[in-house]
Amino acid sequence: MDLSLRIDAAWQRMLHLRQQTPEGISVPSELMDAAFQELDVVLEELRTAQEELESQSQDLIELHHRVQQERRRYQDLFDLAPDGYLVLDRQGLIQSANQAIADLLKVPQAALVHKPMVLYIAPDDRPGFYQTFQQFNELAALPKNWQMHLVPRHGSPVVVAVTTTAIETDGVVSWLWQLRDITEQRRLHQRAFYDALTGLPNRALFDDRLPVAMAQTKRRHDQLAVVFLDLDKFKLINDTLGHPIGDAVLRAVGERLQGCLRSQDTIARWGGDEFTLLLPAVESAAAVVNTCDRIVASLEHPIIVNGHSLQVGVSFGIALFPQDSQDPATLLRYADLALYQAKTQACGYRFYHSDLAEGRKG
Repeated sequence: MDLSLRIDAAWQRMLHLRQQTPEGISVPSELMDAAFQELDVVLEELRTAQEELESQSQDLIELHHRVQQERRRYQDLFDLAPDGYLVLDRQGLIQSANQAIADLLKVPQAALVHKPMVLYIAPDDRPGFYQTFQQFNELAALPKNWQMHLVPRHGSPVVVAVTTTAIETDGVVSWLWQLRDITEQRRLHQRAFYDALTGLPNRALFDDRLPVAMAQTKRRHDQLAVVFLDLDKFKLINDTLGHPIGDAVLRAVGERLQGCLRSQDTIARWGGDEFTLLLPAVESAAAVVNTCDRIVASLEHPIIVNGHSLQVGVSFGIALFPQDSQDPATLLRYADLALYQAKTQACGYRFYHSDLAEGRKG
């Protein structure tokens, strides 16, 4: 029975005893003792219950205090983290943002909340964001890591590496982003692996890609071509018109060469007026010749620089994998030997074959 009901029952019993006892006659002591004893038991239980409630209340206060401490600790970690963190809802609105991302975007932390994330993404990267966000809402397989450009309120765009995780709180699914500024890393990578003048891959990146392409070729059981390409009459342009004009010609040549290649091909500036081509998955030697012919045709139109109409020719040296060599350095050397023969004999292009001299002369 509920304690309050028991107390009320004991009290009603004592009243009943008084009402049933004639006036002037005292209630028998044994009856009163029994009633008071029952009331004492109830009161003792009431005191015990009160102590338990006070103990539970204290436990709840301590638990609330610990929860608040953990929440503050989490918020401190969230705000003091060196990487940016965002939580987005299913509409792409920012639900929370830490100080690092606010600093990166040059926006007050509180001002980011409930703003559409797309506002801070560079226009060229927005289609990719919409695509991945659609996958998120469809609970499809999410790309966990990718890169994109963010646009701060002031200053230049920054490149960030994004790691995403789907989280669920009280049955509501959100999207947690970790963003790391890799602008400087990208800049260093650009300097290390790309030519400063033309923006093309440089020798280091070409050397890095060649063994990988050779391994892929071996698995596919097809062939690839390494092509050395050298401009004819370029030295005359540099000597007569100066290096600034020569540099402009090299940039223009690089753009035209890129327009002649497939997406899977690599073109690199090897140095000076030499370029190298990596052509994977070529069907035959004739396919390589077709690529060379497209390049020749693209350079038949004069290059206009500062009012000068300039014409440059081109020579090619070609080595094939796997038939010419299984070694990347040797394959490059063979293509270079073939280029030397092509320039010496003024024949446009030359494939390597085993009777070529094992070194340059002159």
